[in-house]
Amino acid sequence: MLTTELEDRLKTPGVFDEELIENNAPPELTDVLSKYIDEKKISKADVIRILNVDRNYGYQMFNGTRTPTRNCLIQISLILKLDTDRISYLLQLAGKSPLYVRNIVDARVFYAVKHNMEYFDALDFIWGRGTF
Repeated sequence: MLTTELEDRLKTPGVFDEELIENNAPPELTDVLSKYIDEKKISKADVIRILNVDRNYGYQMFNGTRTPTRNCLIQISLILKLDTDRISYLLQLAGKSPLYVRNIVDARVFYAVKHNMEYFDALDFIWGRGTF
């Protein structure tokens, strides 16, 4: 069930249905990442290669064995050219803080996404040369 559908049910007067909420837990980060990767028609291997992380670590991030860092999730989002809402959603699912434009790094991420920067240009803009 979509979150908006749950919100609509909660707005309706009547009995609060805890079971409905419990049976509609948020999706797993790995499921959402896989969905976004499939939508963009890119392989996990290509994402891992572009990220320049160890292959085992990369696959562990995608299968849920390891939780990617906040910066790594942002980098994956930049590779996939996700919008800022989807980036914040991924961060939320991973238990990380969503994008907040009053934070300079997050403001740079926001700017890079909104201005369709290419991946390596965005990394340079956000974190500077030699930091990735």
